[in-house]
Amino acid sequence: MNITFIGGGNMAGALITGLLQKGFDPAAISVVEISAESRAQLSEKFGIATHEEISAASVASDVIVLAVKPQQLCSVATQLHGLLDGKLVISIAAGVRSADLSLWLGDHTVIVRAMPNTPAMVLAGVTGLYAMPGVPETNVARPKSYLVQWVRHCG
Repeated sequence: MNITFIGGGNMAGALITGLLQKGFDPAAISVVEISAESRAQLSEKFGIATHEEISAASVASDVIVLAVKPQQLCSVATQLHGLLDGKLVISIAAGVRSADLSLWLGDHTVIVRAMPNTPAMVLAGVTGLYAMPGVPETNVARPKSYLVQWVRHCG
């Protein structure tokens, strides 16, 4: 399974750190980050691929994690139109309703909202999750028990 983070800030870094500490392959993680300096730091620190912009190639992953600030989410989501093709989208942006995110993503519905906290970096975090009603359990990725086994259909 491959994961692309859109946004490479502190929370994305904390989640990537946790994934790598649990043995996730760095080659399976990439980040889309507009800041050249941040891209260089992420690549050097984690040994992961980075991309400057959203494109079919940069989001060629099974899971897309939206790790941008809430005020950037609409713009980012509209750039993802036509690039998702049933992929699991996890949003960690606070205060954005799933229905709005689905609309911005072009009526994409395989969405999970998660509210992680920075202790995730030391594997001591707590994350609240919400899967949109109607997300079939078979569409929720479950390749590694430490990543998304806790995603359940809420209906």
